[in-house]
This record gives sequence, structure tokens and C-alpha cells, in this order.
Amino acid sequence: MLWQGALQALAPLLGAVAALHVLHRRKGEVNEAAWYAPVGRDGLRMLFLVPPLLWLVPGGLLLVLPGMLALSAASPAARLTWSEHRNARVVAVGVALLCLGAGGLLPVSSPPSPEAWGSPLYTENPHAPVYPASEQYTWLTSDVVVLQSLSLRLPHQQGVWGAEQSAVTLASAFNLETARMHQAIELIDDELPFQLDPHDVFLEAIPAPSSVDIRLSSTEVRSVEFRHYDIKTTAIGLDPSGTKVGEVVTTCVASWGGQLNMLIVVRPIAHPTLEDDARGEMWIRPWLQAQA
Repeated sequence: MLWQGALQALAPLLGAVAALHVLHRRKGEVNEAAWYAPVGRDGLRMLFLVPPLLWLVPGGLLLVLPGMLALSAASPAARLTWSEHRNARVVAVGVALLCLGAGGLLPVSSPPSPEAWGSPLYTENPHAPVYPASEQYTWLTSDVVVLQSLSLRLPHQQGVWGAEQSAVTLASAFNLETARMHQAIELIDDELPFQLDPHDVFLEAIPAPSSVDIRLSSTEVRSVEFRHYDIKTTAIGLDPSGTKVGEVVTTCVASWGGQLNMLIVVRPIAHPTLEDDARGEMWIRPWLQAQA
């Protein structure tokens, strides 16, 4: 859905320009060419570079904003201009960031849904964070595997380069994976010989390659971002570091326009596929094929 990405990328530029115009009019200045005076011609050029950079730079705003601030700080003339127009520049940058952040509320397309999995058990997750925009489908297999297919809006970039890595890093930093795990824990709770409280459950990373190659056919291999976790709980056992009750694998694929598709596979402890298919390729493969 490219139009959302285009709107997201243009929003900070339009917001900053609008803020400069409002500040200019409030000062009652008559020289219409001076509305961009707080940022200057070079600053205006940098503003117009923001939309394409959000599509092209790995990590999007996570690299674009520090890079632009570093360039500005490296120039003595720019530092002087900052001291003269600090308030106007702070307002323009703040409005631009607010507009960019608001783009995270734009709708996403439906999550990938392999036909072989049938209709999802749930088409929403009440425990999912309200931001950024997302949709989630959940399945529960006959052998108690929880499959969650998600579509997430990426507010910080619209390109695909580095999108998966930056999204997974941000999710880990804000503990978003654990929040989405509550629904899966509730689904497998009835199948375990002990009671699980989702609030006592946490994820612990298992050493694993950051990407894996999934063979889709005899001639096509797809490399995807990959993470592997133990599910642990502090509600049972004597181990203060938590008792393992299952495993989670996640994989994700970014698309142009600022959307990330993610698959989460949740398996309880002692599930037979944990030995035979530790990476969960039997579910990743049809999920990837559903996006073709």
C-alpha cells in the first residue's frame, strides 16, 4: 500500500513548512520570501530531502535525523544560525516529528493468511499495543501450536532496506513482543499441566542466526529476518530466573510503503517439532508463499 508510505514520508515536510509559515505570519512580516529564514536555503533543501531519504536510507528516520543534526552541528555557521532561530527551528522539527509519528496510525493491509491454515481463530488481539497501527490473525492448530500473522505500520521508514532489523530492535527495546504474547499464552494454557499467568511470562533470547534461508521451491530461496526465544515464567518452580514453558520463533518481511509482515510461532515445551523443526520452517514457508 504505497499511498500510505507516500503520505507518511511527505507529512513531516508539510508539517515543518506549515509551522514555518504560521510562525512567519504571526510575526507580521511582509517579506513573503523570508518565511524559510529560520532554516535558511540550505535547511530548506534538507527538508525537501527528508521524504526520499525515508524511502532510501536503512533505518529511515533512525539514521536520517541524527545525520542531519550532526551535519548542522558540524558547521560553525549552522551553529550560529541555530542560536539565532532556536525556537522556530525546534517548533518546525517538533511539528515534523509529530506529523511523522501520526503516520504510524495509517491503516495496514490484511496479514498474510495461508489458505491451508483455514479461517483464523481470532482476527484481533486485545493485548496488542495501540501504536503503531496493526492487524493480527491468530490460529490454534490441533497439536497446540499458536500461529500469529501480523501486519504492522512502520512510522520511521517507508523503504525496505534495514526495515526488519530496525523494527525488531525497536520491538525488543519497548518489550512489544511480550505484550502480544498474552493472547498466545491464554490459548495454550488449557493444554498445559500447570496454570500460566501471562503477566508472569517473559521471553529470553536463544542464540540464533539473525536471518535464515527458507526454500520455497526447487528454484526459489527466501532470506528472512529471524529471532528465537524461550518462553519462561516466574510463577512456577524454584528457579528465580524463570522456568521454561515453551519456545517462540519470529520472522518478518518488510514491504515498500512502511509495512512489516511478521509471523510468530508459539510452541509449548516438549512439542515434537521443537526437535524436528526448531526454526518452524513448516509454518514460515506457507506464510511466505501467501505473500507472493
